[in-house]
Amino acid sequence: MHQKSRFMVLASGLALVSALSIGKPAWSADDTIAARTERTEAEVYKGPLQREIVGIKPQAGLMVFKDSSGNTDSRLAAALVVEMNAVNTFYKGDRGLKNWYLGPSTGVIYSHLGDPTSNFFGTNASGSVGQAGSNFLIVPLNLKVGYLFPDSNFRLSVRGGGNFTYRSVADAMNFGPTTAGPGSRWRMYPNIGADIELGALMIRPDFTLTPGDQVFTGTVGYNISLG
Repeated sequence: MHQKSRFMVLASGLALVSALSIGKPAWSADDTIAARTERTEAEVYKGPLQREIVGIKPQAGLMVFKDSSGNTDSRLAAALVVEMNAVNTFYKGDRGLKNWYLGPSTGVIYSHLGDPTSNFFGTNASGSVGQAGSNFLIVPLNLKVGYLFPDSNFRLSVRGGGNFTYRSVADAMNFGPTTAGPGSRWRMYPNIGADIELGALMIRPDFTLTPGDQVFTGTVGYNISLG
């Protein structure tokens, strides 16, 4: 009887150890799945565009305008745009509202125009009308409203407000008779534009609306999101 009792105790102990060994991996697997599910949700809803508070966006592209000869021309444009999302700055609520973007958009867009017969870079003119040193500058003062599509890194926005412009040679572009002249001119004009953003890639078309000829800028940029 004594040996039988010891055998029963030993068997019971082995059964308990086996039960614990079988139960532990099952618990660990469930825990791992739950943790992975939580991380995946965070990754989906907290991409760089949704976290963005400040965006620094260097860009390059082209500017299309009418030169002093009345011909439609294009030049290289370089830009640095800086934006702030007021929704992420001041709102700390649910993620649904955080898909929206509302805030100021500014920066600087520069193009060297040169003479009317210059090339895309504003150089190597085939003839001169005294505008070889002509430069054009835009400082956008815009309000941007956008929406980040759920479960994506795609945001579509519209912008509007004013473009503060500088012409080093005012007659190089026709912005209306009241701003013509041989000297330089600073003027504000209304504008409308859009931002198409996919992750770090940004496409930015924009129209400056003047009493004379309109100016189109189209640039492609890299979005450095801070937030």
